[in-house]
Amino acid sequence: MVNTPKVKHIFKAITLAADSSATKVMDETAIILPDSAKTLIKDTDSLVVYKPDPQKAIWYSALCPGLGQLYNRRYWKLPIVAAGIVGMAYGISWNQKYYTAYTNAYRDISDDNPNTKSYLDLLSNTTGGYNTSQLTTVLKNRQQSFRRSRDLSIIGAVGIYLVCLIDAYVDAQLYDFDISPELSFLPQSKTPGGRGIGGVELNLAFHF
Repeated sequence: MVNTPKVKHIFKAITLAADSSATKVMDETAIILPDSAKTLIKDTDSLVVYKPDPQKAIWYSALCPGLGQLYNRRYWKLPIVAAGIVGMAYGISWNQKYYTAYTNAYRDISDDNPNTKSYLDLLSNTTGGYNTSQLTTVLKNRQQSFRRSRDLSIIGAVGIYLVCLIDAYVDAQLYDFDISPELSFLPQSKTPGGRGIGGVELNLAFHF
């Protein structure tokens, strides 16, 4: 006959061993899970959408035109900014050069010193048949023309600088603005019925 108390003790030992194994497996799983969670978090962080800060964008652009566009990752705008800056810088330099030359020439032709004749280098092809008064007028007009062109170039350079500031700020502010095809409206015509009254009704459906 089987000894019942002994069987109970054996069954209890087997149960305790099974519980111990299960606890050990759960502990090992608890140790492994955090690593998996960390990997999942890293993968999630890598999918974060880039969103520039408008304040940083405008400060970068203020420091140097084009840096704000570079910070906003609008790389296609960099050649446009560079071309505008180089063009205005060349315009300022070129007009300033000739403005200075014609200023000196106008000063030389206006004084009484016969040794100051720098104006002959600028008017070598137009001096024949003109008197001193006419040459003075020509020099004065060209001086004012180059000064006006230089000033316009400076204004253009300041304008490009301000446009870069505004563009960098607005572009960063609206970086994640939704421009999907759902932002549209669909006109629909409807002819209401009832009681013999006719008409046309126009419905505008906006989808956001």
